Amino acid sequence: MEEPNQFTMCRDLVAGLADGGVSVVFVSPGSRNTPITLAVAADPRITDLNIRDERSAGFMALGHAKATGRPAAVVSTSGSAAAHYFPAVVEADQSGTPLIVLTSDRPLRLRGTGAPQTMDQVALYGAHVKDFVDAVGFEGRSLAARLLDSATSGFPGVAHANLPFDEPLVPAEPITPSGASPVPKGDGLRTECEHVDAGLLAVHSGRRVLIVAGGQQRPEFAGELARVADALGAPVLADPQTRVLGENVIRHADLLVGAHGEDGAEFVLDRLRPDVVVRLGPLPTSKPLFMWMERSGVDQILVSDARLADPLRSASMSVECDPTAFLASQVVPPDAAADGYLEHWRALDRIAGDAMREAIAGRDWPSEPATAHIVGSTVPSGSILWAASSRPIRDLDAFSATRDDIRILANRGVNGIDGTISSAVGAALGGTHVTLLIGDLAVLHDATALSEAVALEVPLRIIAVNNDGGGIFSFLPQAQSAIVDHETFERHWGTPHGLSLSDIARAMRMKVRTVESAADLGTVVAENPSGPELIEVATDRARLLEDHRAVRHAVAAALLGRRE
Repeated sequence: MEEPNQFTMCRDLVAGLADGGVSVVFVSPGSRNTPITLAVAADPRITDLNIRDERSAGFMALGHAKATGRPAAVVSTSGSAAAHYFPAVVEADQSGTPLIVLTSDRPLRLRGTGAPQTMDQVALYGAHVKDFVDAVGFEGRSLAARLLDSATSGFPGVAHANLPFDEPLVPAEPITPSGASPVPKGDGLRTECEHVDAGLLAVHSGRRVLIVAGGQQRPEFAGELARVADALGAPVLADPQTRVLGENVIRHADLLVGAHGEDGAEFVLDRLRPDVVVRLGPLPTSKPLFMWMERSGVDQILVSDARLADPLRSASMSVECDPTAFLASQVVPPDAAADGYLEHWRALDRIAGDAMREAIAGRDWPSEPATAHIVGSTVPSGSILWAASSRPIRDLDAFSATRDDIRILANRGVNGIDGTISSAVGAALGGTHVTLLIGDLAVLHDATALSEAVALEVPLRIIAVNNDGGGIFSFLPQAQSAIVDHETFERHWGTPHGLSLSDIARAMRMKVRTVESAADLGTVVAENPSGPELIEVATDRARLLEDHRAVRHAVAAALLGRRE
């Protein structure tokens, strides 16, 4: 693109993105991206945020898109800067999050040369984007329309435009914003599942139907699921990310499904074996649940519009459709429930919840089950609880009852711990108070984002559980293997660091608060954060496995009708 065309294109590209609902663009500093940066800064409908680290910027855009449901955009300079978006791109791709990536590039004549800050950026992210455009000769609004359609249509994902800019990079005159030209929006729910039989679930009337819901779904999902589950009398086992409503929700599903009798049998699912499982969306977090589905032999109907195949290979029927649209398409008679099936599930759910709370209260503070239980139970209604991957999301799943008055978000597309603080910052920029439950290694992995949170003054409270290493590995075979000695385990899996997360936060000028007891933690978490702050909960990794097993054992004992 040559001046003035590159500046006109950038102006119209940014205007087109704003027309389509993009309101925040995360820009990382550089020279080659000057034309697009000036266009972003000039458009009054865009909030342009400067984020020093492209990796952090990518995850902030990801978190903002997850929290708002609208696509966010990132802008980088040329060269290796664009590669730092890769982890966020992969997560957005596999979690179905709309993200628009604008990478600046050197002009065409410098490709394949040793020019400074130059590399091959064509199709940089490979199969992890829905659309790639090498934007040579494009009109700005048409390019914006293409990127928006790619990122938001069907199963959402990533659209990438590579923008080659030539000298001069600064225009002779200031960039004047283009006027608004609103983009019409359709109602996808009415058309996406026209090929699906509206009576597909009704044929299971009178049978024991179990519904398993996973992933982050559309806002309408909870209401549609409640309607269908109520008609079928179906218990609903939901992933922490999946917002669900109604009396059919089993609020301690992970503990129930993972409860074993003395002979090792899964007590609940052996006694209450369903005739059919309806799986909506991706795999749930609960390992006991998806392992049971993998080997149960029960008929399973999988409903998903993701491009990835069923990893369990256990579905007897697959329906390619958005889960919300599928539920909306189903007509189920109101008397389709199997007698007593839901009531049995709910009775056991109450027993499990009581046993869990009693067992957690009986353990010494601080413990990680108690921390997850308190955080999940006391975060303010209407707020967002962001759960880091590794132990935090699993502990919330196991030790915190499902709530319908908060949203739980997480990066579970690829399940990585990278960019977790940045993602929560992006979510908080959407205007909702956010509490982040995170482990120490995830904090260290994204520590520079603490300074960005302070600079942006976001309403974010970070509950950082510090067990001095990789606690989750204590649950895996490496920890019990006779061929992995203790020193090797600690060096490669335990990974003790001896660092104070509070000191790191203070160095980033973040407010640090101290809690002395479980009651203190509950009191603090119940307040909406007024700005960025960190609370460090130091736990003992040596007793981590024991604490978890004690709670699960107590639940299993209660379900079997005996106390120990």
